[in-house]
Amino acid sequence: MNRIEIKARGLTFTALSAGPEEGPLLLLLHGLPRTSWEWHHQLPKLAEAGFRAVAPDLRGYCSGARPEGVEAYVVDEFAKDVLAIATELGWADRPFHLMGTSIGAVIAWRIAGEHPQRVSTLTCINIPHPGAFAEVLATKAADNQREKMSYITNSRKEGNELKMLKFTLKLMDLPDEETDPYLEALSSDEALRAVYNFYRANVPGPDAPAVAKTPPLKPVVMPTLFIWPPGANNVSQETAEANARYVEGPYRFEILEGARNFALQKEPEKITQLLLEHLAEHAQ
Repeated sequence: MNRIEIKARGLTFTALSAGPEEGPLLLLLHGLPRTSWEWHHQLPKLAEAGFRAVAPDLRGYCSGARPEGVEAYVVDEFAKDVLAIATELGWADRPFHLMGTSIGAVIAWRIAGEHPQRVSTLTCINIPHPGAFAEVLATKAADNQREKMSYITNSRKEGNELKMLKFTLKLMDLPDEETDPYLEALSSDEALRAVYNFYRANVPGPDAPAVAKTPPLKPVVMPTLFIWPPGANNVSQETAEANARYVEGPYRFEILEGARNFALQKEPEKITQLLLEHLAEHAQ
């Protein structure tokens, strides 16, 4: 597993990379407030399976890709980054495999829905298709889902970022060696402001509207694996189950019983096995 730099869209992204350069490209998108380190258990196993597995640090998470302003952190800008990274890695004209968790899943759904020709297989962890959220929020089950998303209000507040970062790392309940890389990478004022701009840009709040004005996303058409850890407690069962209606290709829904959030590090063996099974079935 190596740390590399990728120049794309006038920015310099750091990334963790493993596997043969000639292998099929697999991009892995981390969550908030984490970094590419979140995938460190999975990268070697995916490389052993023959994939060129690359986990980039998303915009805001590395000093060379940290533009100013809330508007720079709308989902579409992240999606453009990922597509440009794939192009820089030699996959402009070939579909690549895409995986994401937390906000990485939000970005992955956007890419897969709007650029299906670029994505061979899709895996999303914890966060379902935005259509599933919209559907449930328009029903009697809306209050349950809104309550599960209430943490975002605090995440939008200016000056609250370090408190939220430390709270999240404590919530992970993992050994220091698993979480210290996040604290080291994200503790500066500049990093924290950029990281939490994602919520300010994309999620409406009582203090201010979201910057992003995105149209409804189409269902995705490629083979898709959705992994839901109920213990994460930010996605309701109704929303997780609604996700199937927004996948028109082969679909697998896995409930990770007993798992909380941060499943990539809390349940690394289970997650890795599911990823490898999905790729073995659908990777060409």
